[in-house]
Amino acid sequence: MMLKYSITTYNDAEESENRIHSDEMATRFGFRSALVSGVVVFGHAVYLPLKTQGLDWLTDNKAEVRFLKPAYDDETLDITLEDQGSRTDTKCFNPEGVLLTTMNSEKGASEADPRHELFPADKPVVREEINWDNLILDKPAPAYLWHADSESNQELAQQLRDDLEIYRGSDACVHPFWMLRQCNSAFSRSFILPAWIHVGSKINFHQPLMVGQDIEVRMTPAAKWEHKGHQFTTLTIGFLVGDELFVEVEHTSIFRIAPPSESE
Repeated sequence: MMLKYSITTYNDAEESENRIHSDEMATRFGFRSALVSGVVVFGHAVYLPLKTQGLDWLTDNKAEVRFLKPAYDDETLDITLEDQGSRTDTKCFNPEGVLLTTMNSEKGASEADPRHELFPADKPVVREEINWDNLILDKPAPAYLWHADSESNQELAQQLRDDLEIYRGSDACVHPFWMLRQCNSAFSRSFILPAWIHVGSKINFHQPLMVGQDIEVRMTPAAKWEHKGHQFTTLTIGFLVGDELFVEVEHTSIFRIAPPSESE
């Protein structure tokens, strides 16, 4: 079954600390204007899988989203879904037909990352601007509690112009967009990040996060590497409710963007 969906996207992070979402910084790195955040594009991409499969897509399922090219403010995105039941393939195109984002999912969550069992740091982080040396692998950050309230959940769905009923009411599920945005928050709680780019995430959905829950968020840097002058990291981020792991994410970003001359 092939489905199609079109949505006009928006830049929700123009005033954020991450200046890649500003025209000034984005053009400095060779982009035509400010980048729409990857989590917003992800928020649009999950619409069709959740419309067709509902909470089942958020239960014992694994998904991988990759951001190949940026989206820009006020662009109309064309999103397609090939739904094969146990597997979905989602693609997002810009108005010129350029493939921006892919998202594949398959039933059967992977085995949990053992880093989620590491005891989180017990002291607050003194935030410093991120660099290669202070990004220490396998060193857990302090955990924090995120209360997913119904009102905020509905407001975020409305910002995405997502009309699905599963995000409404006191027994609604948390919008996956909000969950993935918390991954960005977990990163920025530990480091000052002047300009960075989210390039992809692998997500294990063990069971849906629901509004009203107190959710513990744990983050540990899992990998770092260099490619074409860029410096990358993958963070492993767990969302726990009552010590039970509900969702885990491998969240990959460029934390140091190479100037255009270096990345060519």
